[in-house]
Amino acid sequence: MPNSFTFHLSTQVFSIKIWKYGRYFVNLPPIRNKTTKIDTQTNMHIETAPAYSHLRTWLSDVPRLMARSEGRLLYKGRNEVRLFLVDGRQVVVKRFKRHGLVKMVAYTLFRPSKARRAYENAMELQRRGFATPAPIAFMEERCCGLVRQVYYVCEHTDAQPIRPRLIEQDPFDQTLATAYARFVAQLHEAGVLHRDLNPTNVLFKEGGGTTSSGRSRPPYTFELIDINRMRFYDGAVPRAECMENLTLFYWLTPAYRYILGEYAAARRWTDEDTAEAIRVKERHDRRWIRRKQITHLGRYEVLH
Repeated sequence: MPNSFTFHLSTQVFSIKIWKYGRYFVNLPPIRNKTTKIDTQTNMHIETAPAYSHLRTWLSDVPRLMARSEGRLLYKGRNEVRLFLVDGRQVVVKRFKRHGLVKMVAYTLFRPSKARRAYENAMELQRRGFATPAPIAFMEERCCGLVRQVYYVCEHTDAQPIRPRLIEQDPFDQTLATAYARFVAQLHEAGVLHRDLNPTNVLFKEGGGTTSSGRSRPPYTFELIDINRMRFYDGAVPRAECMENLTLFYWLTPAYRYILGEYAAARRWTDEDTAEAIRVKERHDRRWIRRKQITHLGRYEVLH
């Protein structure tokens, strides 16, 4: 692989030198005139699901709506999530953190943006039979040909996170825990790996009862959100990856051990497999605590 290369975007020439350890150095052309149009030139790429093509006009206005803090704020941190009412439909917009220069280059040339990945992953989840709020569109705002700001748009859902019932509630809801464990087992058997499988990114709805054809409904149904970090396999997820994925639920609490036991039963794991999963979890938690103690200068402690 060459250690440097040059490319042209919007009539400007950029050169990138790739240093060892994966670091990038980007040399930009000098700005000769502060009012040069190319420095402020932006355009928006919008891709919509076929059923929502009629929303394109509204979607093109989303950057302005978000900049003016319109809609109802659902979350604000590194990213910002807002709820809008559009033609009688509740629509959620997630604006990802604006990219710095290196990431602008990376998401333009080397990998799809987080918004595109969320949109495409939602489509793939639905294709494989798993629920996620219906994807509407993703948008990429470009400046000088580089992806600068991205948005993911989907339907709103009234499903709730599993965290309150499985972590905050004491004792935890065993019926929900069993259903959740079996759901994750189904994901892994279907080749779906959610790389951020924490209890705020798995939502549930009450089920039960029977269908019109007389079939019994499951007690709970689940939906996945925050899905830009996923991996899909042609077959089942490899066992080692499953064990690592399970560590993301929470600490090694009674609820965690119970869910692991139910998951192992659903996957027909042996006692040795379950013991290995516990060891993987213990290693994961030790590494995680060490990282936090370093980044928090030793002032971090685990409360659970």
